[in-house]
Order: sequence, then structure tokens, then C-alpha cells
Amino acid sequence: MIRWIVCLPIVLFQVHGTLLSYSKRIINGYDAKEKEYPWAVALKGIHPQTRLITYCGATIIDKRWLLSAAHCFWNTKKKNHLTKPENWIVQAGKAKIELGDVEPNVSHDKEEKHSDVLKTIVGIFRRLFPSDSKQSGNSSTYYKVQNIIVHPQYQPDDLEYDIALLKLLTPLPSMESGIAKAYLPVDGNSDKWPPEDALCTFVGWGCRVKDKGPSEKAQVVALKVTPHFICSLMYQHAAGLNAEHEFCAGFYQSNVGICPGDSGSGLIYVDEGLPYVVGVASATHAKEPEGFPGLFTRVSTFIEWITSTMETTDDSLFIYK
Repeated sequence: MIRWIVCLPIVLFQVHGTLLSYSKRIINGYDAKEKEYPWAVALKGIHPQTRLITYCGATIIDKRWLLSAAHCFWNTKKKNHLTKPENWIVQAGKAKIELGDVEPNVSHDKEEKHSDVLKTIVGIFRRLFPSDSKQSGNSSTYYKVQNIIVHPQYQPDDLEYDIALLKLLTPLPSMESGIAKAYLPVDGNSDKWPPEDALCTFVGWGCRVKDKGPSEKAQVVALKVTPHFICSLMYQHAAGLNAEHEFCAGFYQSNVGICPGDSGSGLIYVDEGLPYVVGVASATHAKEPEGFPGLFTRVSTFIEWITSTMETTDDSLFIYK
């Protein structure tokens, strides 16, 4: 029986040899060009106890809304709970992001840690020594998270309902800033989207070769939607595969595919010239992620939940049941 693993978010500075398969991303992708995939964003979280850095991906679906995977924020097995919005920061509008210890929105627009005097000094230095706005660390590419909404039926130890929404504190800018949304599938097409054998695009910030660390530059790979019966044979886990909720995309023994650190990134299918987010990265093969298709949450099944959540979410609420 082929084993699977949940496509956990990448965590930097792990002990060497520990959970090695958790620290990989897209294998053998190519570098994305600036503004080529404007819907793809990187999520960076800092664990409040360990201060380790976690990376996930997400897809822009509206000016203040991102679509991602539930397990990025709640993982019972590893006890890496990053459920508070202030633990996360969004990097958007750039193919090249800044890795490392950039502090997320710990103040969360409440009381700032810096004194007024320190703020004044910082302001003076910024005027005297202005930074280059083209550098990857430009603060205009960072956005704060206001809400994290995990699907209410999400089970941390299972693959189903592995989907979440993030609401940003402020709206994203226009396409001129290299930012644009991907479209949601039409409600009612849950059994058709994406169609089998459709060629889709997947974007994430990761290694160019197996077993290497994340890359500053977004990586792109083309993945084909796998027929359900083949996907079921490849991933015969105890819970079984629910065709309504999940599907596979990728190739067999092609040395190309997604890896655990790509959690939450969107699978994009272009239909009549429009990019649709049809899948959310959920899991991949435990030992050979480069040799098997990845497992994705089927977005079309959750359109009603997504749209109703976006319409009714309380701005002060984190939802997890």
C-alpha cells in the first residue's frame, strides 16, 4: 500500500533528519516572472513558543480574502497550532519574497511596542536613508491577517475539509501592483471541476530540486488532473478518497511535482482565458513526492461555504470547531 502524508507547511530550522519530508516544496519547477501569477501569495507564520518560521501558500479570491489549507493553521499531530492572525503575515505582489525572520504583524494594529521617541528616530532615518522600493523586502508587499476561518468540519487527522479562508486587515491594491484574484468555480459544477486530464498550473515558493530548502523566487509547475480511479489506487489510506472533496493532479514517476511545504497553494485551471482556483494543496506521497501526483481539496465542492463565510464573517472572529 502506498503511504501518504499531509502536506504540512515548511518549518525552517528543524533538527537535521527529523521529518525530512516536511521540509520540501515544488520539485523541478521553473522561476515565475514578476506579475505572471498575481493571484499567488506566500504566508509566513512564526510559532509563538518556538519562534520557528512556517511557510504556506494561498490564493487571492477577493480584495480582502485568501483561500488556503486548514492544516496550515491547525495540526494536532505535530501540535503546531498557529491559529492567531497576529502570528501570520502575507507577502503578495512579488514573485520574489523575503525569507527568514521578518517579524509578522505581532502588534496587529493595537498598541505598538515602539515608543513615540523610537518611532520618531526611525522616521528620521528613513527620510535620511530611503530604501530602494524595488527590493524584495519592500514593506508594501506585506499585509496583515485579520481573521482565520477554518472549515467547521475539518478533521486534523484526516484529509477531508482541508480548506480555510483568511481575511486581510486591509484590501489589496489593484493589478498595477502585481496583484489580482483568481476566480472561484461556478457553484453547481462540483462534480466537473476540474475536468479529468485538464492541465493546470501550480505556483509555490520552494526548492528547485528534491530535499533542498525554500527559494526566494516563486516556482511554477504544470500538473495534469488524474482520473479518480487512478488517484484512489495510488492513495489507499484508511479513510479512502472522497471524489467530491478531493482529487489528484500531477504525473507518475516524472520527477516533477509538489511537496509538503506547498500547503495551501492553489491549483489554477484556465478556462476561456480566466484563471480559476480549482484545488488547494493538501497532501503528497510520503517517500516519493516527485514521483506521484499531489492530493488537492476540490474547491468547487465548497463554493457555498466560501461565499457565505465571506458575506457573514465577524471581523473580530477566529472560527475553528
